[in-house]
Amino acid sequence: MFLKADGTQVWLRSSTRLPYLSLAGAIESSEHYVAIRSKLRRVYEQLSGLASDDAFLVEELEGGGALVFCARSDKTCALLLLGKFERGRERGKPRAVVENLLEVIENRVDGIARHVGATIRFEVVQPELAMQAG
Repeated sequence: MFLKADGTQVWLRSSTRLPYLSLAGAIESSEHYVAIRSKLRRVYEQLSGLASDDAFLVEELEGGGALVFCARSDKTCALLLLGKFERGRERGKPRAVVENLLEVIENRVDGIARHVGATIRFEVVQPELAMQAG
């Protein structure tokens, strides 16, 4: 993670100012992180230089967005929503896009957990602002 001016940590690093949504938590597993990382690499494209630790592209979204799973050796993790999410199947309902986003997140997190053989628990949802690191 990178430290912001106020001392809080962020996952993503960028050469520009890039807002994103972070769901942060932990990977619950008795396995060492090295084994978990190996399993993630077999299933997802690892993105180098994008995050302060390991980052894996989980899904490219319609509208130019992406879901990226980040993890650290201490098994803290985050699912990042970068860019836009456009999936309103039921255009008449104001909450449709949120419900669809939650469904996508739940399905992708279940998939990640299944691939690594661990439980993934998210505890915090917060907006972040990525900026160039040092």
